[in-house]
Amino acid sequence: MSIDDIWWDDDAGPIVRLYAITGGRTEAPAGDFTLSTIVQRVPGVVPDGELSLAESTIVRLIERPLSVSEIAARLGLPLGPVRVILADLRDGGLIHVPRSRDAAERPAMSLLQQVLSGLNAL
Repeated sequence: MSIDDIWWDDDAGPIVRLYAITGGRTEAPAGDFTLSTIVQRVPGVVPDGELSLAESTIVRLIERPLSVSEIAARLGLPLGPVRVILADLRDGGLIHVPRSRDAAERPAMSLLQQVLSGLNAL
């Protein structure tokens, strides 16, 4: 059985309505996920309670870091409901968004210019 078999029937259309998947919620809480946001599973964390079908499917999908758009595409669901589910999983401590590098951690411009000069000298 593929993921598409869970959500979609070729003759009938969607098997589970989107409002049922998200519990009627239409917007993710603060810290919305963009299309390119990378999501990772938190290793070794076990859910407190039982996960919904959508939540458990996403947790299984994220064996490696994936973008929100890739998760939505693999599930065959619109981005909105996927964002709501991801927010629930994040709030439950099952997934996280890896911190992007801060400007302070980036190499100094002078170093980058030296590297560029060295490459141009080759």
